[in-house]
Amino acid sequence: MPTPSLRILIIDPEHLQRLSIEKMLNRNGYHRIAPIASFEELVIMVDHAQEPFDLVVINTASVSDTGICLEDFCIQCPSIRNALIYEGTPAGLVVNDDPPVEGVVRRLSGVPDTREIEKLMSRIDPRQKQAVRRLLFGRERP
Repeated sequence: MPTPSLRILIIDPEHLQRLSIEKMLNRNGYHRIAPIASFEELVIMVDHAQEPFDLVVINTASVSDTGICLEDFCIQCPSIRNALIYEGTPAGLVVNDDPPVEGVVRRLSGVPDTREIEKLMSRIDPRQKQAVRRLLFGRERP
């Protein structure tokens, strides 16, 4: 069972792509989603965040002219717990799947699909982690 209170931010300059990703997350039980169009809006949101975002889903096209390294930005930003960074073209091949010490920063070579969203959410959603532990160990870990 998903944790519906997870705060999720989607950054993509293409409105239809933001909408598609939001619908995938909605179908998986996540509804606290803010779709925005630019990296500048992201900076404003994280600067004024009262609590961290549990997941930021961002298209590399949103920073194509800035020279900003999205992985470094997401790892160093205290208002971002986990990030899914993707190229703006359809695919699903993982380019970099090595998570940092804290949080998950994942990079895809294309737009995420439902399977990728489900796989990522199973890694970061605390309720889903507890359900897996119950299935594997017959009980929850403290």
